[in-house]
Amino acid sequence: MSLARRLEIQLGAAQMRTLERALAAAAGLARRTLAVDDLRLTALARPGAGTPVVLIHGFGGDKETWLLMAPWLRGRPMLIIDLPGHGGSTVIDRRRATPAAMGAAVIGALDRAGVARAHLVGNSMGGGIALWIARHHAARVASLTLVASAAPELAESELTRALARGENLLIPGAEDSERFMRMVVEKPPRVPRAVQRYVAARRAAARHTLEEMFRGWVEAAPADALPRDLDAIDHPTLIIHGRCDRIIAVDTARKVAAAVPRSTLRVLDGIGHVPQLEAPRRVAQLLGDHLARVTP
Repeated sequence: MSLARRLEIQLGAAQMRTLERALAAAAGLARRTLAVDDLRLTALARPGAGTPVVLIHGFGGDKETWLLMAPWLRGRPMLIIDLPGHGGSTVIDRRRATPAAMGAAVIGALDRAGVARAHLVGNSMGGGIALWIARHHAARVASLTLVASAAPELAESELTRALARGENLLIPGAEDSERFMRMVVEKPPRVPRAVQRYVAARRAAARHTLEEMFRGWVEAAPADALPRDLDAIDHPTLIIHGRCDRIIAVDTARKVAAAVPRSTLRVLDGIGHVPQLEAPRRVAQLLGDHLARVTP
């Protein structure tokens, strides 16, 4: 890597930390550490009255991927978790990266945070984890919001085609930052280019851990995998998906919407795989309207 690229990534890291602190303060979020068995999960939390909104990020991401959206959701208690192996949480191996293990870790985090019941919001892999929790711990869920969510069966996409030829687009190499960003987002968030390159470089640096977790997720035994009987999920469910998603095609969202009885699908034009970064105000509005409808 060239000296100029290294300096740009260092600048991006500094800019990222400043941006994260400002957005967390704007949303009234404070940092917490939740001990779940032998795991330490980092989190951002906002107290308040009512049922908390719990936000679960996607594969290779972290809790900060929700920060552009969080300030638009003032007035509700909130908990944003770094999943095991992500962000500042404990590194794990593939055995603890199955949907069941990840879901159990989130339930443990809710227990430690004193959250009996939550509005679950999940992006990508986080949406899959939310589905697992809704199916296996139904009483802990007040509602679901699935944002570009994983599902037990994925429609064909650029990701599935790449995986079939042995390439994982979710785990970029050190020099693949631009290509990675083009794959994941259709409408790049308004942050400096150095920040975008830092994010991709950080993911590339975690390549070994991400490869381990990805294998654990996709190779999970049927009992530990995502539930296939989605028709048994009876929670009010909002499904948000970008029409231009190259990672999880919008047809996957349509299949989930057809299977989950009380679901509503909203497809966003011109948006890719991370709607909460690409259209944070719009996603917050959809989520806020959904919560208003389902909250007694």
